[in-house]
Amino acid sequence: MSPRTRSTSKDDFSIGLIGLGGVAAAHLDAYEGLEHVSIRSVCDIDEARAATVGKRLGAKSFADARALLEAGGVDLALVLTPAATHRSIVESAASAGVHVFCEKPLAISIEDGEAMISACRNASVKFFYGASYRFLPAVITARELISEGEIGDVLLIKEELIGGAGLDQYSQLSNAHYPHGGPGGAGMGLVDHGIHLIDIFPWLIGSQITRIWGRGQISGAPPTTEFVAMTFENGAHGHLLYNAATYSDALPAGGLFSGGKGWAIDGSISERGVWDDDPGSISVFGSKGAIRVYHYANKLFLRNELGIRELSVSGRPPFGHFATQLEQCIRSIRLDDDNYIHASVGLSALKQLMKIYA
Repeated sequence: MSPRTRSTSKDDFSIGLIGLGGVAAAHLDAYEGLEHVSIRSVCDIDEARAATVGKRLGAKSFADARALLEAGGVDLALVLTPAATHRSIVESAASAGVHVFCEKPLAISIEDGEAMISACRNASVKFFYGASYRFLPAVITARELISEGEIGDVLLIKEELIGGAGLDQYSQLSNAHYPHGGPGGAGMGLVDHGIHLIDIFPWLIGSQITRIWGRGQISGAPPTTEFVAMTFENGAHGHLLYNAATYSDALPAGGLFSGGKGWAIDGSISERGVWDDDPGSISVFGSKGAIRVYHYANKLFLRNELGIRELSVSGRPPFGHFATQLEQCIRSIRLDDDNYIHASVGLSALKQLMKIYA
């Protein structure tokens, strides 16, 4: 049975879900197939939304995160709220002695990120970070190919997201997400999305970033083209390029039938099994070949001297990767081990991001 219909038993792992926006909907979509996981309580500042979701899930509803945490009865709090709220909620979870998972980006400042990690360490609670791209099947398979030398020495890795519906339709995430005057921008821009790539690029190619620079969107300011250039210890280069205030130049023939759910550049959800004219992808170029990773569409292509071919990908397709991620958190709590993605990973990505703005 899904978390929506299961009654809580002593064997269930109890979840407190804080923040019920679009990201929460994706997480809940993924959790439906999980056994012995119960959404015990939900919270959103929109009290009506919290009540509606709580009723559907058979969970207690709250309009205040601290009240949910103090009520107890949860093994893990999932913080799926805007980044500007992360510090206060995570510190409240630590004070309540509750293990906590935090979505990306970890925080809106390095100071906040360090304070959150310190609070959880002092309270002896586990602090998980939402590096969800590390659980995408196509990304995992690509990493294995690279580590096995399938494309030789990595020379270049890149992602570009150019599109939208023009300047008049461009919108940024609100001041509640990213305070005006600081880093921010569109949902598929550098801060809210690119943080994933800053995290996985060195993880994917097995080499750390040695230099990073570029230009990022300022929250509340007119849109600009965002770009990042990276160099890695192995000599490879990385590039990110984002602009959501124009139009895509992708031709329909360049698309594919998506093998998973994901977010389009306008923030809408692309469905599995439908034609996607402009699916997001990561390209990795090496001395012996190149791979193109359609991370949400759950497809992977290799090109070398033998031509181009699609490679098989195993594992839960998106949004199922959120379930795989949650399972790692649950396993770590139950076994009391350190085999999980700690918030320090998110802090490292945040520090790289802030170098761009510096």
